[in-house]
Amino acid sequence: MGALRHDGRWFTDATGRVVMLRGMNFVEKWAPFTPAADGFNEDDAALLAANGFNTLRLGVPFEFLMPTPGHIDRAYLASIAKTVRILGSYNIYVLLDFHQDGWGPVTHGNGMPAWATYTDGLPNPPDPFPTYYVTNRALQRAFDNFWANRPGPNGVPLQTYYANGMAAVAKTFAATGNVLGYEAMNEPWPGTNWSACFTGCPALEKQLLAPFHARMTAAVRAVDHRHPVFVEPFVLFNFGSADTSLPGTGSRDVLSTHVYAGNAQADASVMDRSVAAATRDGAALLVTEWGATNDPATITRTEDQFDARLVPWLFWSYNGLVVADSNKPLVPPNLNVTTLNALTRPYPTLVNGTPTGLSFDSTTATLDFTYSTRRPDGHGAPHGLGTAINVPPRSYPSGYAARVVGAVVTSQPCAHILTLRNDPTATTVSVRVTPSNTCR
Repeated sequence: MGALRHDGRWFTDATGRVVMLRGMNFVEKWAPFTPAADGFNEDDAALLAANGFNTLRLGVPFEFLMPTPGHIDRAYLASIAKTVRILGSYNIYVLLDFHQDGWGPVTHGNGMPAWATYTDGLPNPPDPFPTYYVTNRALQRAFDNFWANRPGPNGVPLQTYYANGMAAVAKTFAATGNVLGYEAMNEPWPGTNWSACFTGCPALEKQLLAPFHARMTAAVRAVDHRHPVFVEPFVLFNFGSADTSLPGTGSRDVLSTHVYAGNAQADASVMDRSVAAATRDGAALLVTEWGATNDPATITRTEDQFDARLVPWLFWSYNGLVVADSNKPLVPPNLNVTTLNALTRPYPTLVNGTPTGLSFDSTTATLDFTYSTRRPDGHGAPHGLGTAINVPPRSYPSGYAARVVGAVVTSQPCAHILTLRNDPTATTVSVRVTPSNTCR
């Protein structure tokens, strides 16, 4: 696997083909701290790959990476590296996520170490996620001090410590082909002045987030020129009533957003605003969290909305909602088959051109996909390169039939990966996949 690039909102591989990403999250917020210690191993990677998932967002919380000021826990980082290698052996990309929720343990959350927590003695009630964001003044002040880049231990600014942590991770994975990039911070909170961000706070983004992301990107670029930094708007963007000024025109960063608005209309608004921001700034887009549910109807509805907008996504989350305990065999009831069935559906993974339409009718198991034979940069797609569509056996247990216009099928009947080669004169390609028992 090679490091991905992007052309506008589309991720691309070294040959210029569009790469569509789908996958899940695995974030260890508490002891035993590492995915390996929690049982994540080859059987988990194999389960993801067998069902067509090609990406995993892997948590690397700052409190575990740098448990004391300035000192990287090399054993922790080595364990993360081993998990990344396992995933790479199954052709799964990894997004390394500096994850936090509610700042850190001092403020009843997770992610940021106690030594980097400055609350100025404000009230710290034991309120839970997510209400603590609006009720806990100590939590809000900890964010205020971080965004202000307050001097921390030994007089070193807090964001300097954080940037050094990102640089340590980036240096470790600079040459790792299946690393997708580094996410600077999960669901950043504005701090005390949070209320304006319900409807959009571009001035606050410019004041607080833009300098932070610039520092983190510079730290990564100093040791890794290939992998991008993923940047998130303030968490209130995820509810569908706000736009974002991120990542900014000319930035090489990738826009990471979450869809948690809670109903179809508001979820669609988050998706549309995400696409609009990425398109405006010529940035790649990945929805790095959505779901947090085992309801198959909600999962299917949201997937349909993503497909309609050709938006790549990562479900929250593998641990807890798909697999209860990776230390146990991946079979029911430890494996939630209902949720896995709802998440597993066919989709194009490599496109020799530009995707233009995608839908999957889960009741009839009918996939429709169309693409232009012009690439996102406007150039014609080379005739010799293929397009690949993942057709998981979970969706087609008895086999499938493919009807293709504008390309020829180059894979064997009912292959798990349907491959195509564009016709030399075709300007568009259409594909329909339907169930069939001809390959039983």
